[in-house]
Amino acid sequence: MTRIQASWLQSDISRAVVAALGADNIKFVGGAVRDTLAGLTVSDIDAATCLLPENTMARLRGAGIKVIPTGLKHGTVTAVLDKDVMEITTLRFDVETDGRHAEVAFTDDWLEDAKRRDFTINALYSAPDGALFDPFGGISDLAAGLVRFIGDASDRIDEDALRILRFFRFYGKYGTGAPDPAAINACSKKADLMQNLSAERVRDELMKMATQPNFRSIVKEMEACGVLVQVYGATFDSLVLEGFLKEEKHSGAQINPLLRFYHLASPSLNATGFAKKFRLSNEDRKFLVGYEKLSTVPKPASEKDLRRAIYSFGAGPVKARAIGFDQEWYNQALTYCDGWPVATFPVRGEDLLSLGEKPGPLMGVKLKAMEALWIESDFALTKEQLLAASH
Repeated sequence: MTRIQASWLQSDISRAVVAALGADNIKFVGGAVRDTLAGLTVSDIDAATCLLPENTMARLRGAGIKVIPTGLKHGTVTAVLDKDVMEITTLRFDVETDGRHAEVAFTDDWLEDAKRRDFTINALYSAPDGALFDPFGGISDLAAGLVRFIGDASDRIDEDALRILRFFRFYGKYGTGAPDPAAINACSKKADLMQNLSAERVRDELMKMATQPNFRSIVKEMEACGVLVQVYGATFDSLVLEGFLKEEKHSGAQINPLLRFYHLASPSLNATGFAKKFRLSNEDRKFLVGYEKLSTVPKPASEKDLRRAIYSFGAGPVKARAIGFDQEWYNQALTYCDGWPVATFPVRGEDLLSLGEKPGPLMGVKLKAMEALWIESDFALTKEQLLAASH
């Protein structure tokens, strides 16, 4: 029997959860097992149990472990011990699926639970002692760099169309050589099902995908089988992304998945439309809008221009846009973005009111004009000097 040895098997939370639930009632599953076999760093530990959720929670609480009922409908609870967390899900099988959601029933059959998972390399279970349960040959597939659906690929995609994007994400991370033909064929034939997916689920998958060094290769595979047209529409063109990735590599900049994701969409969506379509946070929307606006102004020709750009658009967008600069200006921009304390416009509306200015639109116009004068002075003019110049 194949066994794994891993430090996380002996971590405080793993040992505590096993002691609470019983070694025969729990197996670790998914990423922790897969990445241990692949020699990668393990970040999250998930487990499966044959106990019903209520029993799981009762046993954990009885052992002094904090429990959060994160997804009781699907049998998932989260165990918390100090700063460590572990998701524990009751064995289950799908009763009904609609391509987006699944109605599940609980079981005590480990094979039934494995059958509902997407890829063979994700149906790998480890007992607390490291003994592996591998019902579909996931170990050999992982070693061969093969990402393969469990059972019929089309059936698995019918159950959840997000598995199309998940296939390409996992292929990008674990695959070697050409992708599995059966999987590619099914993804191509079923690509239109992605229209039914929520923007948030698509966004999250593409953002995870964009963290990978070989993102461009993954995009080429998705583009070839018609997946990206379903996400972005008929005007989709990946050349903008290709240009950005070349600049990213040339500058040596760290991977920014949001920027990669944005450039993948930018032929068909501007920053505002992109943020709306994929329901980005206000912070991410503001960042991308500033980044996009910067593309319409000349590259800074002086340190003064750099300071002006940072003040007007934000340090984050300037640093991101600097990826397209030559190396000297890129380094200069990073220095200013990281070290320059952004100035604060010293004049407020109440300052003008105290001088007898009447409130209204004209006051706003005057404030804007004063701010432009202040920026032009390289942020040197004081409040007193600005107020004096306005009268």
